[in-house]
Amino acid sequence: MRRLLGSLESSVMEYLWRQTDAKSVRDVVDGLTERTHAYTTIATVLENLRRKDWLDRERVGRIWFYKPKISASENAAILMTDAFSASDSPRTTLLKFVDEISERETELLRELLDRQHEPEIEES
Repeated sequence: MRRLLGSLESSVMEYLWRQTDAKSVRDVVDGLTERTHAYTTIATVLENLRRKDWLDRERVGRIWFYKPKISASENAAILMTDAFSASDSPRTTLLKFVDEISERETELLRELLDRQHEPEIEES
């Protein structure tokens, strides 16, 4: 089970997940638009996330660059799996989840489940 993130940690991860390449502390400070954070605060958050195994880092010259170890989608799947595992009634939890998702998401779920149950065709 993955530990949930705090508010600022979540903001930092959401910013990094939207990026296509690794970012420096300064990049993250400048990229967080909801409010101003001190450079040292963001540096500490990035290092904490790295120690918690959420981020990789690489040094270029004197600057550390950070990037997520997993995608936002992979993280969401882990959280969903954890939620089902923590439930005393996975069936009820899944029913509640299906009640809460949009019609488009329901259709996508049906499509994926149908595809999962299709027989595999062996190649000759």
